[in-house]
This record gives sequence, structure tokens and C-alpha cells, in this order.
Amino acid sequence: MLPDTTGALAATVFISTEMSSTTKTKAEAKKNEGNEFFKKGKFAEAIEKYSDAITLDPTNHVYYSNRSAAFLGQLHYQDAADDGEKCVTLNPQFVKGYHRYALGLKGIKQYAKALEVLKAGQKVDFDNKDLNRLINEIEPLLAKVEHARRSGLNPSEQLKEQGNDLFKAASFEKAIEVYGEAINACEKDNSPVAISCYNNRAACHQQLSNFSAVIRDCSHVLEYDPENQKALLRRGLAYEGLERYRLALQDIRAVLALNPSIDSTCRTSSTAAFQG
Repeated sequence: MLPDTTGALAATVFISTEMSSTTKTKAEAKKNEGNEFFKKGKFAEAIEKYSDAITLDPTNHVYYSNRSAAFLGQLHYQDAADDGEKCVTLNPQFVKGYHRYALGLKGIKQYAKALEVLKAGQKVDFDNKDLNRLINEIEPLLAKVEHARRSGLNPSEQLKEQGNDLFKAASFEKAIEVYGEAINACEKDNSPVAISCYNNRAACHQQLSNFSAVIRDCSHVLEYDPENQKALLRRGLAYEGLERYRLALQDIRAVLALNPSIDSTCRTSSTAAFQG
């Protein structure tokens, strides 16, 4: 006579279910911790917590969506696009995932692919304002790129020069807008023109005491050019403006290590550090 294993099997199922429930609870706790960091603009810490949540429960589309948003906050567009894609693969009905996927693609200049993603999102929610707004932003960018390719013009260089003229005229808000257009017109986000525009836009933000924006733009420059003295200096001053003195000191020390002869006037003048 075979032994009765029904009770043992039921116990195994119960333990497995209980462990699964516990794991999901832990994952939710990590997500919530990530949300708190995200609200404070601490994107690196948020990404770490969302990654912990994904490790615990890789089937939850929300975790990928949230991490995508944090990557966008760091201007890590490829990572944002990858997480957005994973999100909508797990849950094709989650509209916010399409939006973040497309924002990542926009950041890496894949405008045609971004429009495809947004139109796929419209099949879920045609009247979604975020999707429609982003479509309206990306369509003219794609048109500019295609026009430039056909005509042989370099609109990014022309826009950068316009931004420089506006900066010199102290029209900082308008210059910020034009530098953004120049960046969007670049083929690559790390091209020399794009890097110059990020640096110059940071100078505009510095003039307006928008220190968080200074840090975002300078961090993008330093991701591709870690020894860019102007970006290090400008970011260090922005950290100081936000009273984040430890980070400010790190950047200023990095500048001095690269250029010990840098003078005090350059340290306090955003125009002296202008990229050109």
C-alpha cells in the first residue's frame, strides 16, 4: 500500500504560497522605499531599490516602469527605454509604460521608433494626454532630422550659435529653449555639439539659480567626458548652492586635480566657464 502523501503535498503548496506572498510583500516594500527616494530626486538610490524589487519579483511591470522613470531622471535614456520595453511586454495594457519607453527612445534620438511605441500606446488609450503631447513633440523633431538629412544642413550647429548669442544677450530662458532644440537636432546625445549645448544650457540654468537643472546637464556631460573641467566646476557650484557640500567638494577637488592653476574668479563665474 502506497503512503498517503496528500497532507505533505498540501503543506508544500501552503509553504510555497506563503513564501511567494512574503516575497511579494518584501518587493512592494522595496518599491515604496524607491518611491520615497524618487520624490526627493535621489534617482540613484531609487534605482537601487527598484532593482531590489525586481530581483524579488521580476514579473511586476510597475517596478520596471518606476525604474524607467528614475533612469529618465538621471538622463540614462537607453536604460529608461529598456525598462519601458520590459514593462509593456509584461503588461501591454499599462499606458504609462509606453510613455516612459518613448521618452527613453526620444532621449537617444530614435524618433521614428518612439512614434511607433506611442501609437501602440494609443491603441490602449487613444485619448491619453501624455501620449498625445509626446507625439506632438516628437513629430517635428523627426521632420527636422529628415529635412536636415535631405538638405545636407547642420541645424544643430546653427541652433547652438543662436543659443550662444542669446546667452551673451542675457536672454537665459530663451537660450535654454534653443539649446534644447539644438540637442534634439543632434544625431547623437554625446556628439561634440550636444555636449557643448548641455554645458552651455547648464550655464544658463546657473544664471537663473536653477541648481538642480545645472546638476542634470553637467552630469550628462560628465557621463561622456569625465574630465570636462567646466562641467565639474559648474556642477560643484550648483551642489554648493543646494548646500550639498560633500558633493561640491568632490567636484571642486576634481577640477583642481586636473587644473591646479584655476583661479578663484573662474570658480565663481559661470560666464568664465562658458563652453562657446
